[in-house]
Amino acid sequence: MKSRNRPPSNQRTLREVINKAIIIAYREDVTNLVSSLAAEGFEVEVLRAEYTSEEMNYSKNSKTFISHKKAWEKAAESPGYTLICEADFVPCRGIGDFRVFWPVENSYAWGYLYQGSPRLLAVVGSERYLRGQAAPLVSYVINPTVALLMLKYFEREKETYDLRTYFTFDSHLQYHVMGLGGEAFIPRYHYGEHGGMPNAEHGSLGSLARGGRHRADNLMGSLHFLPPYAEGSYLSFLRTRLGGTYWVWRG
Repeated sequence: MKSRNRPPSNQRTLREVINKAIIIAYREDVTNLVSSLAAEGFEVEVLRAEYTSEEMNYSKNSKTFISHKKAWEKAAESPGYTLICEADFVPCRGIGDFRVFWPVENSYAWGYLYQGSPRLLAVVGSERYLRGQAAPLVSYVINPTVALLMLKYFEREKETYDLRTYFTFDSHLQYHVMGLGGEAFIPRYHYGEHGGMPNAEHGSLGSLARGGRHRADNLMGSLHFLPPYAEGSYLSFLRTRLGGTYWVWRG
């Protein structure tokens, strides 16, 4: 039986197409995430947020938006594909060898390694790539073309919303980028887990189900390390993972 972790010989892997991994962080400890991605063969950069006095008055969600925007600026200037992830992403073991699940020949295509509330829109080409829709920007892969589209989106949202207030920029993003020609793709299994706790603003100011709490419903493989939400407890991890349809952990 073939392992689902290994792509067919004619399929490219993430390690072959991703030139850099950018971790978006503020004050979080990302030691485990850095070492995990480096062990998978990725060049890793930690992008620590530095806010102006004006930006310090923005909502926490808007501050995250700004951090993604800075990562998009870097991706726009980098050749090939850039993996961008938030500090609470926990990658699966072997992620560097996982198959590329979007058509790399399409410069307007990008992929969600972790998909929150995914929707399948179409099956594309003989490779049967899954074009879909997702919301959270926990971990995704973009190229310079898509990065420029996302930067246009940032300017539009900045003109539309007061960044001092709460709004779900990530749920708006894909529809705008699709309107500019972008196409998002999702894998059959999550390539990692959302390991952290949700922004408290999701529950106190927003209308997101479960206060914005979301986890992977299935995983491509075991995780590199216990997610922060487990608080060091394997049993706590199991309780959370059993809420999904599939979990794997080989520690």
